[in-house]
Formats: sequence, structure tokens, C-alpha cells
Amino acid sequence: EFDEYQQAWKLLGFMIDCDVADGDEWQDQSHSRSGDAEYSEEGCARYVLWAAYVDLDYEGNGIGEYMYYNRYNQTWDDSACQYMDNGEGGRCAKMDCHLDSTHFSLLGFFKHRSYDDWMEQLFKHEGMCVWTEEQYAFMKGARKALPQACTPTGTTSEHGEELFFDIKPLSNGGITMALYADSRCTNEYTDDLDQVEAIVGNPFANFEASGSQDYSNYYDFSGETLQESMARWEDAFSEWSICHPCVAFDLQNADGTKYTYNDDYYYYYYNGGRRLGGEYEAQGDSFECYDDAGYTNVNQCMKFSAKTTMQTATYRDLSMAHMQNTISDATFSAFYQRKPFHRRGWQNFGTLVLFLGSLCCSLYSLSYCLGTEKQSNYDLDETIKGFLQKDSASDTDEGDTDNDDEAIHDRNDGNSEEDVNEVGKEMDNEKPANSVS
Repeated sequence: EFDEYQQAWKLLGFMIDCDVADGDEWQDQSHSRSGDAEYSEEGCARYVLWAAYVDLDYEGNGIGEYMYYNRYNQTWDDSACQYMDNGEGGRCAKMDCHLDSTHFSLLGFFKHRSYDDWMEQLFKHEGMCVWTEEQYAFMKGARKALPQACTPTGTTSEHGEELFFDIKPLSNGGITMALYADSRCTNEYTDDLDQVEAIVGNPFANFEASGSQDYSNYYDFSGETLQESMARWEDAFSEWSICHPCVAFDLQNADGTKYTYNDDYYYYYYNGGRRLGGEYEAQGDSFECYDDAGYTNVNQCMKFSAKTTMQTATYRDLSMAHMQNTISDATFSAFYQRKPFHRRGWQNFGTLVLFLGSLCCSLYSLSYCLGTEKQSNYDLDETIKGFLQKDSASDTDEGDTDNDDEAIHDRNDGNSEEDVNEVGKEMDNEKPANSVS
């Protein structure tokens, strides 16, 4: 069994599946489709995909054994290693399961059809401790503004087609909003956000803040356009395409005092109103994440499994998402023995040259074999022909010899009869005179 601190995860992206089997969890989760909106039951499902990883070289030093990628300045933050190590020079590995060259090994691929449930668990736990205050204030309510299925807009296109509204998966884990000209939300009408806003408005500007904290009231996002709101969403949500530990942490809370500040404002800001469970007060541990549900350093991967309907993503699911170009290129990097799923160009070229060379050699060998076989057949035919001619000639000579023997025999027969007659005559002439006849 792996230690929870040696496990990591990352968002893969979203996919569209129009062939969902009966009995899918969607039918059993009415709370995921709450509200007044009506949905098309024919709509194709949208799934969120993520992957879990494990560091097999983990040495047991918790969060202080890793450095974490900062996507804004594109550097590795080793503050946890420096703080927890106290200058002893321990292991400080990269939390890099999002890279082709990762040292992490894959544990599994997973999917959720109710992406709102998945987002809720992520946002109020690890999200609160990773995002900035402003990002969390926006994102905690923005997830409720997303359409949860293929939704009628009540309008038609210039061709009289009824228009529907749903999320559209983008490359490398992103999503946007789009209009569709069919009730399955597959025939895209437009994803131009200005046109979308002209028909459905800006859903983000109308959401109500959720969760137990109310500091989101200090931010007003209602005046933004849909284009601006989606840009704000993308900036925050793309954080999850980077490798994160399963155990939530807060790099800004190195000394553990962030959530235990004595000032009344900060005490209410960080600690006030948490009524969903957990510790109710921060513990003051280094890099402690005291989340919006009142838990400290929660295991986010466990929350995905225990608090949502999670399914194993199959090879079919991954292939479908890959063909839709909605998951990152490094998705399989930790699966194929830490080798990139996409080979480099020169490697592809070298493989092609080697294949063509082998093919040419094979064709030449086949041609040579066919030529040799043809020559062998020709030689065999000539040999058989020669034998047949020789045999015919022998038969002819034997026939001639038989004829000659018959002629000689005939002559011998004739000569013998004549000779007998002559001998008889000679014997008669030689009889004595006194012989009595």
C-alpha cells in the first residue's frame, strides 16, 4: 500500500461520449442537475478525465520531499524542500507527472460524468489552498454557472434550427461554452463567445456565491463579459493540468500561521463559518491547508473516490478523448516505462527508413527466389526433354536391329533348305555301283 504523500494526480481533460450505457450514474444523481434549467435527454455526455500517479522512489519525507512547478514564472519552487530539510541535503524531487520525462509511475485513469460534483470536491479542498483569494472567490460559484447538460436556449438559428447550449471540451484540459444546432449538442453552431453571450447572456455574472465563506462578496464579477469570465476561468482551471500531490498543501503557509492569525478579520476570513466538518480550527502545521470544508491537508484523490461517482476510464475512453484532441500529449508518459507517448520526429524518420530498407531487402530476396525457381524449372524441363528424346532414339535403334535379324534369319532359313537339297544330290551321285537299289 502506497503512502498518501507519494501519490499525485493531474487533470487530463474532458471528452464527449454519445454512447453511454444504460444505468450510468447520471440517472441516479438528480442533485447534479438541480435548478430550474431543462435539459435535453438526448444530449451526449461530457466527462472529466484525470490520472493518478505514484513516486516509487519516495523516501518518506512528506511534502518536503518535492519541489512544485510554478506555471506563471515557469520555475520549480523548492521552498518546501528548503524549509523541511533544514539544510541536511535530503531528496528534493520534482512533482512532474505532467511531463514526458516524469519519474512518477501511473496508477490509473478515471472519469466522472457529473463534473460539477468533481469540481465541487476539488474547489473547496485543494482549490482553496492553491488558488489566490480572488481566483477562489470566482471559481467557487462559477462552476454552478456551467451548463450541466445539453440545454435549450429557446431561440433558433437563421435557418430555423433550434439552438442548444453546453460546454465544449478544448485541448489540454480546457473548456468553453458553445451553441449547438441539435439536441445532442454535437453539431456545433458557434463557439464565438460574443455570439453565445448575445443569446444566453453571461451565466457567470448571475451565479450566487457558494460555500461557507462569504469573502467572495468582496469581489464583484457581475460587470464582466462572457469573454472576460471565460478567460478568468481558464486562468484558474488550467492549474490542474499541472501535477499536484494528492495531499492538499499551501505553499504560502510555510510556518503554519496563515490560518491562525489573531486579527479578527483574518480569523474570520480563514477560520470563520466552516460548518461542514473537519477540525474547525487550523492546527498550525507547516504548509497546512485548512480548506473551505474545515479539513486540514485533505487527500484530494480520496475525495474524488469517496465523494463523487468515479469510474475507471477505459482504453476506449482515452482513445476517444485523444481523437477529439481534448487531453494532453503527456497523458501516457508514465505508462510506457517513462518514455514519451509521441516519439521525436527524427526517431519516426529513422524508423521509416529502417522499415523501407527492410521492405526493399525482402522484395529483392523474394524476386531472387522466384528467379531461381524459374531457372530450376527450366533446367528440369530441359533434362526431362533430353531423357525423352534419348529414349525415343533407343526405341528406333532397337526396331531397326530386329528387322535386320529377321532378314538374316530368313536368309539363313532359305540357305539351309537349298544346302540340304544339294547335299542329298551329292550323296545320291556318290552311291557304289554294286549297291542294290
